[in-house]
Amino acid sequence: MTVRSLARRLIGVWLMVDGVTTGMWFSQLVDSLGGRDAVSVTVMVARVIVAALSVVAGWLIAQRRPQGAPLGIVALMSMTGLSLFGVWTGALPSNLDPSFRWPAALLLTTAAAAAVLFLRNDSQETRPNGSTGA
Repeated sequence: MTVRSLARRLIGVWLMVDGVTTGMWFSQLVDSLGGRDAVSVTVMVARVIVAALSVVAGWLIAQRRPQGAPLGIVALMSMTGLSLFGVWTGALPSNLDPSFRWPAALLLTTAAAAAVLFLRNDSQETRPNGSTGA
C-alpha cells in the first residue's frame, strides 16, 4: 500500500466518520430547533446537508471513483466554512469549551486545506490520456 492510497483512504474515512457523527449529533438537537433563531436553524440544516455530502464523497474517494475528489473538495470546503462561521457567530451548537473552539476550527481548516490539496493533485494525476479537464 502506497502513501498516496493510504492518504486517500484516510481522507475518505475522515469524511464518512464526520458525516455520520454530525448526523447523529444533530439528530439529538432536532427537538431544540423550535427555540432557535432562523440563522441557527439554517446553518444547522446546511451542516446536515454537508454531512450527507461528506458521507457520499468519502465513500467515492475510498472507492477511487472519479466523482469523489470534486465532491470531497466541496464537502471539505463547506465543512470548514460552516465551522468557521459557527465559531465566529455562535450559530452552530458546540460541545467544546469556548477557549477550544477557535483552535479546533483552525485545526480543521488546516487539515481540510491539506486534504483539498492532496485531492486536487491526486485527481489531476489520475486523469485518463493526460487531459487537463478544462
